[in-house]
Amino acid sequence: MSPGAAAAAVPGAVAARFHGWWVVVPAVAVILLVTNGLTAGGIAAFDPSIIQGLGVSRADVKLGDAIQLGVTAILTIGTGWLADRFGVRIVMAAGSVALASSFFVLGGVDSLADYYWARFWMGAGLSGCGLAICVVAVSRWFVLRRGRALGIVLAGTSLGNAIFPAIFTRLIASGGLDFAADVAGWMVLALLVLVAFAIAEWPADKALRPFGAEQVEALGLAAAGDAAGPELTYRQILSNPRFWLMGIAAFATFYSILAVNNNMILHMQNLGVRPETGSLIALPLFLAGLVGKLVSGWLTDLYGRKPVWLVSLALMLVAAGMLALMSALLVPFAAVVMGLGWGANYTLLQAVAGDVFGTRSLGRVMGAVTVLDAGGGAIGPYVTARFADASGDYQAGFLVVLALVAMALFCASRLDVPTPDAQVKSP
Repeated sequence: MSPGAAAAAVPGAVAARFHGWWVVVPAVAVILLVTNGLTAGGIAAFDPSIIQGLGVSRADVKLGDAIQLGVTAILTIGTGWLADRFGVRIVMAAGSVALASSFFVLGGVDSLADYYWARFWMGAGLSGCGLAICVVAVSRWFVLRRGRALGIVLAGTSLGNAIFPAIFTRLIASGGLDFAADVAGWMVLALLVLVAFAIAEWPADKALRPFGAEQVEALGLAAAGDAAGPELTYRQILSNPRFWLMGIAAFATFYSILAVNNNMILHMQNLGVRPETGSLIALPLFLAGLVGKLVSGWLTDLYGRKPVWLVSLALMLVAAGMLALMSALLVPFAAVVMGLGWGANYTLLQAVAGDVFGTRSLGRVMGAVTVLDAGGGAIGPYVTARFADASGDYQAGFLVVLALVAMALFCASRLDVPTPDAQVKSP
C-alpha cells in the first residue's frame, strides 16, 4: 500500500504506538548501534594490527577512513533514491550484506590495496544500512514525536562508539585480526533478521497511521494523507533554498565536531597534558552527546524543533569559543558543552529534514544532505591538523570551527521549520 493510502487505513492508536515505539525504534537503534558503532568506533581497534601486519604508516591507514566516508557520501545519493523508489528494507538488506562482506575481507587483507577495497565496500554498505536510510525508516512512522524517536535511535550510535573499541581490542588480542573481523561480519549479517521482521516500509502496510497523524489532522495542521509530503526529484530538492540552509548547517557542524574530536588528544598534549589524561576527555564528550540526543527529542515536544536546535548550536558556539582560548582548564567544560550541543544538533538535523521536506522523498533528501555533512566531516580533522602544523597550536583551527558554527547558527535561524509537536498535546 502506498503512503497516500494511509488516510484510508483504519486508525489503531494502540497498535501504531506499539509498532512505532516498541518495534521500529528499538530495531533501528540496534541496526545503527552495530553499523555505526563498528565503522566509526570499532574500526579503530583494527588500526594497530593493520599497521603492524602491512608495515604501513598511520596516514596510510587513516586514508581508509576518508575512502569509507567519501564512498558513503557519494553512494547515499543513489541508495536514498532507491529507498524512496523501492523501499528501505531491500536497501538495508543489500547494505548489510555489503558491510558484512567488507569485514570478512578485512580479516584477510595482505596489502594496502586490499585494505582500501575493504574500506570501499564498508562505505558502500553504510550507504544502505547506515544513518541516512535508518533515519528514513524511522521518520515514516512518526508525524509527532519524530525528534524523540530519532533521539533514542541515534543514542545507539554513541553507545556503539563507546563500547566497540574496547570489545574488539580484546577480541583481536585473544583471537587475532581475522577472528575479530569475522565476529564483526556475523554481527552485521544478523541484522538481516531485524530488517526482515521488524522493519515495515510504511505504517499503511500494516493498516496503521503514522504516530500522531490523527491529532495533527484534528487540529488542521495537515490534511489527511499529506503527512508524508510531496514526491520530489533531486533537482527540486537542490533548487530549494531551505535545503541549502539545512545543508550548510550540516556541513559546518559535522566539520566542527570531527575537527574537535579527532584532534582533542593532540590539543591536550600541546597544552602540556599527558596523553593518558588527555585521552579521558572523550568520556565527558560521549556522555554529554548521549544526553543531548535523548533530551533534545523530549524538549522539542514542549518548545518545537527550531528553538531547541538553535540552543544546541549556541552551545556548540560557546564550546568552540572556550577551546579557542587555549586553556587546559576549560577543555573538560568545553567537552561537556560541545557534547550536549552536538548530540542535540545531530538528532535535530535528521528530524528537521523530515519536517521541511516530508517523509515521501526523505531518502533523496538524506542522500543529498549526506554529501555535505560527510564532506565536512572528512575535511574537518585534516584542515584543523594542518593549521596546527603550520602554527604550532590549535587556536587557528578552533577559530575556524567557531566561525563555522556561527554560520550554522545563522542558517538555522533563517530556516522555517514547520513542526507540529509543540502545538499538540502528547498523545
